[in-house]
Amino acid sequence: MVSVYNSTAGISSTNLINRNDRAQHNAGSALASGKKINKASDDAASLAIATILSSDVSSLKQSATNLVQGTALLQTADGALEQAGNILGRMKSLATQANSGSLDPSAQTAINQEYQSLLGELNNLGTTTNFNGQNLVNGSFNQNFQSGSSATDTLNVDLSSVDLSSAGLGLTAGFGANPNALSTQGSAASTSNELDTAINNLSSFRSQVGSLQLGFSTRGDVVDTEIENTIAAQSALQDADIGKAQTDFTNSKLLTDLSIASAAQGKRMSSSLLQLVR
Repeated sequence: MVSVYNSTAGISSTNLINRNDRAQHNAGSALASGKKINKASDDAASLAIATILSSDVSSLKQSATNLVQGTALLQTADGALEQAGNILGRMKSLATQANSGSLDPSAQTAINQEYQSLLGELNNLGTTTNFNGQNLVNGSFNQNFQSGSSATDTLNVDLSSVDLSSAGLGLTAGFGANPNALSTQGSAASTSNELDTAINNLSSFRSQVGSLQLGFSTRGDVVDTEIENTIAAQSALQDADIGKAQTDFTNSKLLTDLSIASAAQGKRMSSSLLQLVR
């Protein structure tokens, strides 16, 4: 039925034009931004999840940085331990040399002087090896590194047993850490025994640091995988399907054009009806 009072065809055409225009606008926004959710009303539930995932990604990326820094810290500690091993090896050689009846007093004194110099370098390593202002090998370092999206996801670096001081390595004031450690054959023999203990302790220290390095490397691989998977999940929720968005944009534009043409046709029909009743 055609009515001159209420043009239902015109109202319907206007509604369709508005609806198609909104669809075209949404598709255009998706194409322009690359995201299918550009405002909360597009998909409130997915937006909420994507926001949480975005926060997780940021936290995981920082955790990856934490692990890199932790690895660098452990490498610094291991470098000091390696140098300590070289020093102890030379000290052991000197102690063996000093435990010989062929040496005269001046030679014995010279050997002891070199030993004391190396002992000073060993103690210096213990007090000066640090990372970002924190001493690593004097038995004081014990810190956590967040290694996941949760504050409870941490790796503990406990180096409280790693001590490069004379006492920490097992060198006593009576022999190995004594100013006259290699001044006599007897003291040289006792010092040599203490150096064996020190070398064993150092080996234990390096094993401990190596295990921590392996843990950081393994956790770093896990975090990298978590970042990849979380970004993929976020993308699936939030990123636009460009092919679909282009198709939607084209279809909605075509429907808008058809709706406008239909509205124009309805207007011409109303004009014709008015001419009949004049």
